[in-house]
Amino acid sequence: MTDSHFSDPGAWIAAVDRALERLSARHILAAKGIEPATFLAIVRAEASGAGANGITILSHEQLAQLTGVSRPSVLRARLALIELGLEYLAADSGASGKVHRILHMAESITER
Repeated sequence: MTDSHFSDPGAWIAAVDRALERLSARHILAAKGIEPATFLAIVRAEASGAGANGITILSHEQLAQLTGVSRPSVLRARLALIELGLEYLAADSGASGKVHRILHMAESITER
């Protein structure tokens, strides 16, 4: 069984690479209109902004600036990460309206 908790940026990027080997993942990227190379650039920047707990601190705008891609592309890439089960949103307990993005190791989609 794969550990689903973020351990380090390199391991998370490797999990994303494994997910992209599946046809279903490529379909998700195609449906979002995002090229794999652009997606991976965003993934690497996203990983660089994550703490030891997997919480990413970068905004959509910061990711766009770091990667040189448009903000809408960042949004589509982050949606793809959620669909792939590699990122999820979590609310702070007791802080209404405050949401964090958390990087996740286990892919939730299966090859069809």
